[in-house]
Amino acid sequence: MKNILTFILFLALIITIISYISTPENQILLNHHLLIGYFFVLLFMTSLWILSLLAKDASIVDIFWGPAFIVLASSLFSLMEVENNERGQWLLAFITIWGLRLAFHIGIRNIGHGEDFRYVEWRKEGGKQYWIISLFRVFILQGSLATLIGVSIYFGYLNTAYFSSLEKIGLCSFFIFGILWESISDIQLIQFRKNPENKGKIIQSGLWKFSRHPNYFGDLMVWVSIFLFSVSSKNFLFIAISAISPLLMGLIFYKITGPIMDSALALSKPGYKEYMQNSNSIIPRIFRRKTI
Repeated sequence: MKNILTFILFLALIITIISYISTPENQILLNHHLLIGYFFVLLFMTSLWILSLLAKDASIVDIFWGPAFIVLASSLFSLMEVENNERGQWLLAFITIWGLRLAFHIGIRNIGHGEDFRYVEWRKEGGKQYWIISLFRVFILQGSLATLIGVSIYFGYLNTAYFSSLEKIGLCSFFIFGILWESISDIQLIQFRKNPENKGKIIQSGLWKFSRHPNYFGDLMVWVSIFLFSVSSKNFLFIAISAISPLLMGLIFYKITGPIMDSALALSKPGYKEYMQNSNSIIPRIFRRKTI
């Protein structure tokens, strides 16, 4: 628990520093929009925590991971008064589409199946104190991560450069590619699992023949499109900080969620360990490695 609290404080410190260095000097006590957005995300997550206590299911947080970004984006949209800014409107639309799609997909997948195995293990570890531990280990932690990942939304709103047609085409290309790639891969996995003949088998068809987690790759492409909203500002500092979003999301996929899924599948599916050795985790492998 001590390590979790330390990490949360570290994330909060980074968010505070980013807010400080991106706020005009003459408005330093007035316009810390990122910190206020962070507050709204934590309020949202705390409300979910209360709901999880009533439902006795902390894994509901997974359903609301995407909507947490919508809370951040919409609160910043209002606070920063970018309602009439075309770039801001497009950015909010991208986040809303992505967040709602993800919530709908995870909700359909999880509702009615009980608490996810990861949270069941944490519940056992926490014992009688898990009710309060879960607030920080699950909800505040994810709210803090969502806010830090979402800094590209903040810097996208700060970008006052002309929103050209060429830039719109580029952003839409990355976003549509990403949202379609993750949506199609999710649908293909659902269809694969519905077939009783595939029980215990490894999906290697459709987009899943290119990598073990194509849905994560699509998600990553969406966040590349969100990051690109800040590039035309030509402010190197803002662009560099905004790059945290896709980099951190990729790090989570490669070091946390990807390995967790691989470990679980290696235990439940024969041959999965060998499959891991001959496949990419996230980035699609167009040409398969030749077997000797």
